[in-house]
Amino acid sequence: MTLKINWDHKRCKHCLERMWLRGISVHEVKEALLKGKKVKQKETKLMEAFHRHYSVVYDERRAKKIRKIYPITVKLW
Repeated sequence: MTLKINWDHKRCKHCLERMWLRGISVHEVKEALLKGKKVKQKETKLMEAFHRHYSVVYDERRAKKIRKIYPITVKLW
């Protein structure tokens, strides 16, 4: 299944700002989405991927062979 991350500035401006403040690169976010432990948030129905010292909250949409990711925020833990 192909992974496509939508880095549209209007849609994920908050996520890009949080990544910049926390020193996390786009490559590290992609690594978290591929290798991190995934947990579904109950109240919002969003996904959260935990990897190393940070987590990525995102919305996921699946098409036939494409997994579209819309990042929302990045958290340190």
